Amino acid sequence: MDFPTIDFGWLGNGNLIGLMAVVHVFINHAAAIGGSILMVSIEYMAIKQNSEVLDRYARRLSKWILIITTTVGAMTGVGIWFATMVIEPTAIGSLLRIFHWAWFTEWIIFVSEVVLLLIYFYMWDQWSGEKKKLHLRTGIALCVMSWLTMVIITGILAAQINPGNWVKTLSFWDAFFNPTWLPSTIFRTFAAITLAVAVMTPLVGWFVKESKDRHLVLKMLGKWLVLSVPMMFIFGFWYLKSLPDQAQTLVVWATGMSSFMFLFINVLGLLLILVLGAMLLDGKPKFPIALAMFTGLFSLTLIAEFEIIRENIRKPYVIYNYMYANGVLKDRVELYKKEGALANSKFSKVKEVTEENKIQAGEELFRMQCIQCHTIDGVRGNRAMTVRINGWSEEAIARFIPHLHEVRPTMAPFAGNEKEVEALAAYLHKMVLEANGANTQAVGSK
Repeated sequence: MDFPTIDFGWLGNGNLIGLMAVVHVFINHAAAIGGSILMVSIEYMAIKQNSEVLDRYARRLSKWILIITTTVGAMTGVGIWFATMVIEPTAIGSLLRIFHWAWFTEWIIFVSEVVLLLIYFYMWDQWSGEKKKLHLRTGIALCVMSWLTMVIITGILAAQINPGNWVKTLSFWDAFFNPTWLPSTIFRTFAAITLAVAVMTPLVGWFVKESKDRHLVLKMLGKWLVLSVPMMFIFGFWYLKSLPDQAQTLVVWATGMSSFMFLFINVLGLLLILVLGAMLLDGKPKFPIALAMFTGLFSLTLIAEFEIIRENIRKPYVIYNYMYANGVLKDRVELYKKEGALANSKFSKVKEVTEENKIQAGEELFRMQCIQCHTIDGVRGNRAMTVRINGWSEEAIARFIPHLHEVRPTMAPFAGNEKEVEALAAYLHKMVLEANGANTQAVGSK
């Protein structure tokens, strides 16, 4: 309404944000947080055991963590906010107003994290002997900074799904310390460690050739895994119970699975990871490589599933009970139904619907209130209008639009007057016919 719209058409705006978020979370959780904790744990073990092999292994890990987090991690980190900013500018604007200083603080901590990582890697050989303790403390500080960035960002993300009393008080502290912040932060912490162990375990044999040292590393990974999986389960359950009631009912729906399959796959997967952890505890250099590979793939899938669920259970909101997914404020819907959305839009070229501009007005309305989730003919069939309303008459579309949020509770209500409903219906009908190869000229002449 207050910003120009950008449509990534075939891919879909929601898909672009989702892809960027999943890649970034993979790197942030597996490398920056979980990977750093494991890397410093191995360095600590190297000092304790006086092992040059483990020291070299930890150094090699630091090199890869430095490369991955400062290239793909940094690019996707900026990319996710840039993509969200141009697709959901109203939502990002609101979040910036609420969390301005939290975001600034997070940036300072992120810069500190990068500086510490650079010092940690480049001073590895220089800080030897007595200075080795200083190097280890630098690594611990790096882990703390990596974790703190997640703590702050989780406060912002958690507020979107359950802002708690913020809707009434508009207090920053009510928004940040929302009901889902603590359980989701602890859940993510142990999920990051689990993911890092899962990714690292199949590669240990490649990087650590000596049997004795490999035994120590695997045993350490087993300890982290046995601790992290139950913690994930406990705090994941707490996180689930802290969600709004409607959001809780959407968790299984968001995965596209049946309740049985959802429970079966996730419980079985976590149990198998726990089994791997128990097997690693004895430190035997040989373990089922298939189980290790499964653990890595399942952990990556679990993180993707978590992000998809988190994005979908907010619906129909982008900030719960405050702003709908299309950027329309909840308390402005009735106003737009009375006065019209176009008349209240700063960037729309059409302010009032007429017979001459009906299609153009419909396109403006589609871009304002639909493209955040839907496409005309995009890659995701269940979000494409060519699939959703294929075969519908213009009149049927017009009758459905005012009631779409009643039929589909995950959709935001259409915020516009009767003329705008007709304009949107006419535009969708025309575009779907064109996209599906119908003769729109013949239809238009009727």
